[in-house]
Amino acid sequence: MYEGLSGGSVARVRILELPFSADKTYDYLIPPEFADRIHIGSLAAVAFGASKRRTALVIGIADSSEYDRLKPILDVADERFSLDPELLGLCMFLRERTFCSTGEAVQTIIPGGALSSLYHAKRDPVERYYRLNVGADMPPRLGSAAKRAIEYIADDECSETELRENVQVSSSVLKNLVSKGILTMRQKELFRNPYAGRGRVTDNNILSAEQTEACNKLTELALSGEPKAALLYGVTGSGKTRVIKAVIDNVIASGRSVIVLVPEISLTGQTVELFCGYFGERVAVIHSSLSEGERLDAWKRIRAHEVDVVIGTRSAIFAPLDNLGMIVIDEEQEHTYKSDMNPKYHTRDIARYRAAKNNALMLLASATPSLESFHKAMTGAYSLVTLRERYGNAVLPDVIIADLRADTAKGKITPIGAVLQSEIEKNLASGEQTILFVSRRGYNNFVSCQMCGEVITCPHCSVSLTYHRHGDNDMLKCHYCGYTTSVPDLCPECSSPHLSRKGFGTQLVAGELAGLYPNARILRLDADATAGKFSHEAILTEFREHRADILIGTQMVTKGHNFPDVTLVGVINADSALYLDDFRATERTFALLTQVIGRAGRADKPGRAVLQTYSPDNDTIIFASGQDYDSFYKGAIKLRQQLVFPPFCDFVLLGISGEDEPDVLALTLELDKRLRELVAGDYSDLPMYIFGPLEAPVYKVNNSYRMRIILKCALNKRLRELITQLMCEFSKGSGKAAVSVDLNPSSI
Repeated sequence: MYEGLSGGSVARVRILELPFSADKTYDYLIPPEFADRIHIGSLAAVAFGASKRRTALVIGIADSSEYDRLKPILDVADERFSLDPELLGLCMFLRERTFCSTGEAVQTIIPGGALSSLYHAKRDPVERYYRLNVGADMPPRLGSAAKRAIEYIADDECSETELRENVQVSSSVLKNLVSKGILTMRQKELFRNPYAGRGRVTDNNILSAEQTEACNKLTELALSGEPKAALLYGVTGSGKTRVIKAVIDNVIASGRSVIVLVPEISLTGQTVELFCGYFGERVAVIHSSLSEGERLDAWKRIRAHEVDVVIGTRSAIFAPLDNLGMIVIDEEQEHTYKSDMNPKYHTRDIARYRAAKNNALMLLASATPSLESFHKAMTGAYSLVTLRERYGNAVLPDVIIADLRADTAKGKITPIGAVLQSEIEKNLASGEQTILFVSRRGYNNFVSCQMCGEVITCPHCSVSLTYHRHGDNDMLKCHYCGYTTSVPDLCPECSSPHLSRKGFGTQLVAGELAGLYPNARILRLDADATAGKFSHEAILTEFREHRADILIGTQMVTKGHNFPDVTLVGVINADSALYLDDFRATERTFALLTQVIGRAGRADKPGRAVLQTYSPDNDTIIFASGQDYDSFYKGAIKLRQQLVFPPFCDFVLLGISGEDEPDVLALTLELDKRLRELVAGDYSDLPMYIFGPLEAPVYKVNNSYRMRIILKCALNKRLRELITQLMCEFSKGSGKAAVSVDLNPSSI
């Protein structure tokens, strides 16, 4: 322990490993040997508690402390992983807005590979680059290898690898030329980049008059020098990506950088192919299918200013780009932009924060915007830029609403109804491609007993097991925790042998099509078929190159893809999500149907779509079949306003979870009692409705029981004070239960 403050100044830090209730500022002495390396945003090693070594984030530097005895900082982390002022501010923003701990915020912003090797990282691989030293005196005698090296380098800069491979020069020869002053050498760190070497393409991004007008409006906003937000709203196939690419060109030409976000890993390949083709290795990619080391190297490349454009899924919003000029959130309505793990942030909120700090443009893009975003555009909070026409000669597809009740009346109980089957046969005969959307993966939705009605469920989750078929092996799998088991011969409840499989998924549909059309080439795109690295890209490339006739998939096939030869889209069951117990069910169904319909007829050939449904007169299905977002929005926003639902209110979900059910229930009752006391007392000025306590829709997941309390309220400073107080009191949990907060969750 150090007495007083002699020998250095004071670092004010937050310890990363502490829970929200103990997440406060602590003072540590900066030893003289670290004085030049410690600054606000540094990560450092400190002793905390019973002399345990912890990682701390430096949030302030002071000359003195109110405490007489301070422990010294033990070590300072690699400077590359310190947080600059913007990222440090973002860390504090996450903590304040999502009620996560500082550690959870830092672990979200900095890649995991960095935090595991902050102090004792292995030496990073480097490449040596050589250049002729202008004005150097050439010795009269040089070996043949040295002459070859000098002639090859000429006026350029060459890597050692290139020289060794092309002119057979050894490292010792190059080192000798450097020592004589003939060559200069610099070292450059090597980064893993699985997207390196993608072929460059010629920019043929020719815009229509409507697209040019949209590009000009968005470019003006992006280069205004002020924080701006815009919604690019265009029908499917209107060329939103072309417009976005043109705006990116203008932003980069101005010397600024861009983040482009997509909702699904399946869309990164297509987006990367486009932008890597134009910008080469000035592009970095971040998504969860990359290895930890590849994500870490992407971070390093960005920090080293080697990147102008970052492409990725949700986590790419934290890319440490300098001088951000624009953040694009494509398919902005998708629920995948909302994190379901701490910190439970929405990507839009992070983008808005970063755009404000950088005087940049936040650009949302969609054919089916979320009601919240379109409402902001209608009320002037966002600039609205609209594309009403499909690009080129493409026209919107004809839509057939196929009433499945007619098939049922004829005794035809099959995923492929008569109307859809007829249209598929037309496409196969003409050599054109088909996409089929199925809401679930697997073979059957569940297995049940015909005698007692028992459904076989997961022992770790309160959900049914899904039937899968892998070759000759039948199995049951939980889509929540991954548990698998063989299919029993007898009912576990009554020992009856009469077990039946109900419902259908992508595997069953693929099998049925293979039986109907044995010569058809069929591909499947779902979580089971895309477990391998880059498997999304491989499947989509195979289909795009017309090496398959039919692509069957889950939501991965519904949005963003551009397949010129696809002229037919089929939705196996358009009702699958329409009647879910969630106020966003109709919005999500409309978006999904509109997006999947939009995959057809995107080139010169006219397209068709078949929506199979038991509710052919439902407004949502009718509006989606006509790609009529405006009419859908008018009805949906009116209902939201009448019910005072988002965007006219906010929801806060207090979640209580744990592996011991009695502890979970006890903590839930304690939290509910304390919440109602505070709302009736110190926070009686806050208007709100309290719903619950309630069981979560899926009560048990991976042996964890889940309860919830829902607040219908308005998010403001006072409401945040209330939640902060509750979290300080309850974030430690009780026994084996814990409390979490989710602001405006993606589903209720």
